[in-house]
Amino acid sequence: MKKVNRLHYLLALLFLLTFTACQKENKDQFLAPEKTLSISEDVNVPSEIEGTTFSLNFRKIGNKCNTYFGPVVQMGNGHVRSWINISKCDNKPMAIGIEFTPCAFENLPTNAMDFAGSTFNLKLHQKATAITPFNHITLNWNPHGHEPAGIYDVPHFDMHFYKISIDEQMLISGMKTAAPAPGYLPASYKIEGGTVPQMGTHWLDPSFPELPPTLKPFTHTLIYGSNNGQVIFLEPMITTAFLLGGTYVSKPISQPIHFSPSGTNYPTVYKIWKNAENGRHYVALTDFVWR
Repeated sequence: MKKVNRLHYLLALLFLLTFTACQKENKDQFLAPEKTLSISEDVNVPSEIEGTTFSLNFRKIGNKCNTYFGPVVQMGNGHVRSWINISKCDNKPMAIGIEFTPCAFENLPTNAMDFAGSTFNLKLHQKATAITPFNHITLNWNPHGHEPAGIYDVPHFDMHFYKISIDEQMLISGMKTAAPAPGYLPASYKIEGGTVPQMGTHWLDPSFPELPPTLKPFTHTLIYGSNNGQVIFLEPMITTAFLLGGTYVSKPISQPIHFSPSGTNYPTVYKIWKNAENGRHYVALTDFVWR
């Protein structure tokens, strides 16, 4: 009897350990997209010169900052999510951005009228909203591009880093509204582009190389957006081909004189790169300054 009882005990213990291990594994897999991480090995903002590709030195950056992720959002056959690097020494933002898995570019909608299927709202981690002006990111996939013809009519993504809530964004009618007061847009942003429902009015710099008279092929650019006299978003706009090409880019963001809201951290550079080790693509706003 003692041998039988001992055998039953061992079998029960083995079952309990196996069950607990499986539960922990499933729980971790379920929570991973939204849980707070205290490492930055998944996102490392590079500092190499433009035009290079590279593998990332995770440990070097991991010693300087923590990375916090927003929830995973399904896109194509993969997923996207937001993230923020926060300095360990002073709790200031170092970079905020978007992560694309390699399969996220597969099986995307091809119908230009499929607005719902081509729009991806990325929530930010609460630590990101606490120390930056940004509320959320909206990705708009344009399978055939958009106007003006001959410039932006190639497949690309509009990546809106909004300072307003999703509810406020959804109320934007698409009717032209008052422009921001002088000083709230960079002085060079003089072209008032299209006003789009649930987006806002887009502002461009006439020196953009894809615009006349230069008319270089469009690859990437940085747009400001407004509604009802307020600057409401920053928008890296990047072609799918350029993203997939993996070329590293670091470009300064033209700065206005005035900021709203003030008393928070604003980015001064945008970056694009590919992690050669995991195949993931990244777009980020970096080099934050207190305004």
